[in-house]
Amino acid sequence: MSGADNTSFTLRKSAVSTTLTAQDYILLVLGATGAVTVTVPDASTVQPGRKYEVAKDAAAQTITIAPATGTIDGGANITLASGAKHGVEIIGDGTNWFTTDSF
Repeated sequence: MSGADNTSFTLRKSAVSTTLTAQDYILLVLGATGAVTVTVPDASTVQPGRKYEVAKDAAAQTITIAPATGTIDGGANITLASGAKHGVEIIGDGTNWFTTDSF
């Protein structure tokens, strides 16, 4: 959370491949002109229970979310398909990442 009163979440926008940081919470991938990879930090470098949300617009671009190390839901990555507006929330357990919500 951010803000003087801790009532809002940090929000960042990107149209290119990027790596999430400790300051990120929500990443909006908007206006991408090509495939985008969002790299999630090594789960062992953030506090267990750390969440990230990644959402995309309806652009015809694929968004791949990949951990720096470890897995997401037991796999190497997850993909937000092209041509649809949707997103995913993931949480780290100190070793790997897991999907807790998708929309």
